[in-house]
Amino acid sequence: MNFVKFIFVFILSFSLFSCSPTIKETKKVESTPVLWPDYIGVTIPNNIAPMNFSTINFDSIQFIDVKVVLPNNEEFYFSGDNYIDFPFDKWTDILQKSKGQNIELYVSEVINNIKYVYNPFSIFIANYEIDPFLCYRLISPGYQIYSKMGIYCRNLTNFEQNAVVENKLINSNCINCHSFCKGNTDLSTFHIRGDLGSTVLKNNDNLTICNAKTEKYKLNCVYPYWHPSGNFIAYSQNNTVQSFHCSDENRVEVFDMESRVVVYDIQDNKLISSPLFDCDTTFTSEPSFSPDGKYLYFISTDTLNMLRKTTEPIYDICRIEFNSESKTFGNSVDTLVKASLDSCSAAFPRPSYDGKYLLYTKCDYGQFAIWHTEADLWLLNLETNQTYPLSKANSNNVESYHSWSTNSHWIVFESRRDDGFYTRAYIAYIDDNGQAQKAFVVPQQNPEHNRNLMYSYNVPEFATSEFKIDKAILENKLKNGEKLQFGY
Repeated sequence: MNFVKFIFVFILSFSLFSCSPTIKETKKVESTPVLWPDYIGVTIPNNIAPMNFSTINFDSIQFIDVKVVLPNNEEFYFSGDNYIDFPFDKWTDILQKSKGQNIELYVSEVINNIKYVYNPFSIFIANYEIDPFLCYRLISPGYQIYSKMGIYCRNLTNFEQNAVVENKLINSNCINCHSFCKGNTDLSTFHIRGDLGSTVLKNNDNLTICNAKTEKYKLNCVYPYWHPSGNFIAYSQNNTVQSFHCSDENRVEVFDMESRVVVYDIQDNKLISSPLFDCDTTFTSEPSFSPDGKYLYFISTDTLNMLRKTTEPIYDICRIEFNSESKTFGNSVDTLVKASLDSCSAAFPRPSYDGKYLLYTKCDYGQFAIWHTEADLWLLNLETNQTYPLSKANSNNVESYHSWSTNSHWIVFESRRDDGFYTRAYIAYIDDNGQAQKAFVVPQQNPEHNRNLMYSYNVPEFATSEFKIDKAILENKLKNGEKLQFGY
């Protein structure tokens, strides 16, 4: 028995030794490594999944290792063939021991039997957790094709991703605009286009298939945002068109021929609006409620011929009072961000749950910023009215659709910074002073995942619980044709 054990240990040791490359030379590099993904100097939640990484030399690496030094000087060592794959138990231990402090990472890699030793870099472990789930669409980055797409739910504390609903279930129709009430997936809504076109409402396990078009409001309801009470959902109704530039780095432009903000009263099953929304002189869109439910934020621009003046619409961010008891709107509109003063446009106003800030996207014109390379994230301090760019989180390419974590210390958004074509989900920390730190891409078990993924992330939304839908019930209800007709 001892002899067999000896042979097993010998073979194992030989195998491990034989896998390690022969080091012919060691070179000290007086810089930090160029990581993929780039996690150098980022601030991360203390419950995030392992931040596995490689370097830009991924295809050439023979061996990579890292020493992680904790604030208490405890050291951890990890290695891999071409990327670092942190064990969950050790990674969790590192995070819990380092809350509110930096960890130092020392990386070396072997390429062509030469070992390169880099300068260390740090990662800051925040005191704040992140909401455990992130929901998003995965969709081809084209303009018309959506033959294969779906809504997916990712557990941010590990690498598990589950399909909520895929469009192969519903005749390959487009699925979009999912939204939750303060991150609660038991109160959710999403929209389906095509021959099964419907607005879907989820209340715990109950699914309601709705027809949102009415005789008065003839367009579908999109861009949803829940009232904190769970009794109302703000939507905009948009007649959306897209056009293509002949010679412009922004290849496609999406704009509205008609748009208005409406609020769905769930209890009375009717759409309500304000004369300030339902008029011929302005386009209003992309609504969101304040965390106390007393205000409705939205974007607004003067009505013009979008087909002829595609690059001219300039949107401002506005606010109107909303009384949830009388179910009425205020009589006047406040302009919070007059982006037009800077000949710019503002889009997607999203308030933090603590009521301190309003996050939005700023671009040169229009409101469909996901195709604008100049689009950046900006923050409005609602207490001081100061507005400023989130410079550390932005890049030289698109930053767009965004949402807040429920503790108001993390934002997630879409970015094309990696290659200019595919949007990836990036997360950034917002500190107590409303300043953003360097953003990081949502971690994957294999760092090459996003480089090989042929789909774009779209509409990332934080969630406090896993988003689940009974697919059989959804399919049956959609295909039997029975719908709740919205009133007005």
